[in-house]
Amino acid sequence: MPAWLEVLRSDHRRLEEALEGLARLDTGGAPGFGEALAVARAAALEHYCREEPFLAAIRAHSPEVAAKLASQHAEALEAAAEALRSLNDGQERDAAALARRFGAIGQHNIIEEERDVFPLAERWLAGEEGEKLSAALAPDYHQDL
Repeated sequence: MPAWLEVLRSDHRRLEEALEGLARLDTGGAPGFGEALAVARAAALEHYCREEPFLAAIRAHSPEVAAKLASQHAEALEAAAEALRSLNDGQERDAAALARRFGAIGQHNIIEEERDVFPLAERWLAGEEGEKLSAALAPDYHQDL
């Protein structure tokens, strides 16, 4: 498995853990809901930023796929931001609904990437292009000589 893929899958597991923690606190008024929402949003933001070189690499092979994933990332982060804003405004029910939307979009994105996009990307990014992406995403990565 290429190093870039290991990094992104590892990120997905961390993001899933944060989203699952948020889902366990299904209401905006639950103790710890705001903290869980902030943690999940931060995990998503970190992952989506780390995925930018990946999106740039696959954009050369399928601009439509890269644009679709970027759109999902933006939609998830928008839902998370709106959930935090609603919570801060005392709109706990709205915050909970928006947090569920954030979680659903985030989970859908992970499933789509792992099931559909990663297998294609492994073929698209074979060779030097994949090595460059691995080096960018996993600085300690060293190609076997």
